[in-house]
Amino acid sequence: MPLRLDFTLDPETYRHYLNGHLVVMHSHHYLALITRLVEDLKDMGGPEILRDVVEETMRAVFDDYIQKNSLSSAQDKCNVGREYYSVFGLGKMIVTGDENGGEVRLLRSHLDEGWLKKWGSNAVPVNHFTCGFVAAMFGAAFNKPVKTYKVTEVASIAAGSTESKFVVKTS
Repeated sequence: MPLRLDFTLDPETYRHYLNGHLVVMHSHHYLALITRLVEDLKDMGGPEILRDVVEETMRAVFDDYIQKNSLSSAQDKCNVGREYYSVFGLGKMIVTGDENGGEVRLLRSHLDEGWLKKWGSNAVPVNHFTCGFVAAMFGAAFNKPVKTYKVTEVASIAAGSTESKFVVKTS
């Protein structure tokens, strides 16, 4: 089922909305800079903070869309996350799994490609944003509370792999 896309513009604030939620589209350089800042703040929990914020924010968006469109199957609910990811210009993902966990592969990654252009190859995966996004997607698909899923990036385009791979497990 394709994602319903209702883009609107507030004529007074010039803010963009997608399906009733405020959206701001940024360049890969912006996303790479935010990720670099998070990496630099590892000792203060930077990656975990980014993951948590993305999970909580996207979970509300997914739940709202699922409820408004009366989606019931886990597959349809996962497709909401997968398609939002592409609509936001973040990349192309393949999702497999069930309520106990699964795997997400990125065939394209806006963040990783931006990282490579800005800083070159990295020694370790850096896509903390997508970890939070995937956790929200699985939580919404299987009606589980936020922080039910732990997502670990085990292969990364930014670290030299041909695709990125995320392993999803219940916490």
